[in-house]
Amino acid sequence: MDFFRLLKWTGFPVNEAGRLFKEYKREAHDPAYLERQKWAALEYHYQANTSFRHFIGDWPASWEELPVLNKRLIREHAITRVPDQNAYPKYYHRATSGSTGKPFAYALDYLSHALTWRLLEDRYRSAGVGFNDLQARFFGFPLSRRSRITEGLKDRLSNRVRFNTIDLSESVLESWLDAFRRRPFVYIYGYAYPLVTFAHFLDKKGLVLKVLLPTLQTVIVTSEMCSLEEMALMERVYGVPVYNEYGASEAGIVGFGRNGRWKLSNELMLTEILDEQNRPCARGEVGKVVLTPLYNRGTPLIRYEIGDMAALEELDGQLWLTHLQGRVEEMAWLPSGKKVAGDTLFLYVFKAFSEYCKVVNEYKVLQIAPERFVVQVASERPLLAEEKDRLRRLCLQALDFAAELEIKNEAVLERTLMGKFKRFERKFEGL
Repeated sequence: MDFFRLLKWTGFPVNEAGRLFKEYKREAHDPAYLERQKWAALEYHYQANTSFRHFIGDWPASWEELPVLNKRLIREHAITRVPDQNAYPKYYHRATSGSTGKPFAYALDYLSHALTWRLLEDRYRSAGVGFNDLQARFFGFPLSRRSRITEGLKDRLSNRVRFNTIDLSESVLESWLDAFRRRPFVYIYGYAYPLVTFAHFLDKKGLVLKVLLPTLQTVIVTSEMCSLEEMALMERVYGVPVYNEYGASEAGIVGFGRNGRWKLSNELMLTEILDEQNRPCARGEVGKVVLTPLYNRGTPLIRYEIGDMAALEELDGQLWLTHLQGRVEEMAWLPSGKKVAGDTLFLYVFKAFSEYCKVVNEYKVLQIAPERFVVQVASERPLLAEEKDRLRRLCLQALDFAAELEIKNEAVLERTLMGKFKRFERKFEGL
């Protein structure tokens, strides 16, 4: 089934988005385009969203006078997720995964969401693949039956095969290799950690995936960071170019690239790099990534700080995002010898738990020893005994009942200086 026909059936204006994206792409290299559109985006939200206008105050004399937004300020100032007068009949309501703490609810209008897909279509085409090509999807599976059915249907309609990335033991990696021998996948898409782990597995066997699978064209890594050494390993072992898709779910795609540099999404996004005093950084200087989606008419994300660090550099006459510092996922090591992606594992646990108990604001899991885990929970109230029992059962189920588990209520969870924290940390050396 054609991907954009499927999106159209679900109500997204994909034809209009396609026409507009071509227009935006023609103008994206002109600095005057970004200047016009950032002020137009501000004016829309300033006029349409009363709570945002109260937060901003008087109309700024310069762009630099605008305050830098983040999730905490949006909550504290009760900035509404959609305009006062809904100019768009449909909004795409979602929530972040909560890598900076409490998940953040936001809204995108259907047109801006369709524009993001058109941008991705353009970037994927530059990497030699399309949305309708057979995809090997390294994302893992939700725990709840309902979510599994939903995701399974989406995979089937979108011509993609999902690989379970929770368990990264040797037998699972062998099953992945067998799947690549049997199916004519065109590209691989997914989290960095399982793809790097699989690359090490293939390397030990002396295999190059492209030789086994001539239809393979590219690998696209998303969400997590991986080092240049890991990217080089994957390109050598997979035998195809490896690209990195970088973005924030609430704001959109920030960049797409390879070899440690990302092409900016100037068609749809203004990207700024600011220092701790919110002043623009010099070219090549690492600072805070601050985004302004140019066309979203939902949640007002104007000068929105996402918590990552990077630099902007001019290379070959073009501005690129470089020195990106983001999340690297750690592995949990179980007494059975199984290795699992810790953050992904517990993300699904807490998604399932949230269907039963909605008072958890944020969580962190520490693996103290191969057989011992500590789950720290910050919640609106202390968890009840039956709620702790439910959470304990879900955790142990995910861990194959092979560990001791302690659940602690905490008022505040420790963060880094950037405001982020790892939702999973292993406190001992690997086995």
